[in-house]
Amino acid sequence: MTATNSGKDGVVVRIDARRCIANAKCTTAAPGFYVLDEETGVAVLENQEAASLQQLFAGARACPTQAISIEQYGRRVFPQILTPMFGDAPDTDGSSD
Repeated sequence: MTATNSGKDGVVVRIDARRCIANAKCTTAAPGFYVLDEETGVAVLENQEAASLQQLFAGARACPTQAISIEQYGRRVFPQILTPMFGDAPDTDGSSD
């Protein structure tokens, strides 16, 4: 996984090479900022200093495999980690049956 510090308000963009399938949707959503590496076919972030936060997020949202994640000040902001809606929920009240 590659991490790129964009220098914008503590934002770090991570691209998981194992999840990237090189379909280039990120390059269409944010052209000139997300590009495919010619040797590996994996998305990489270029010109991150010039990219706006909207462009960084647009490329991440366009990825069908969620290979691009964005953190701000050490906390992941995209994609969000959701808790399960159904099934065995963890015991939150501290009681035991």
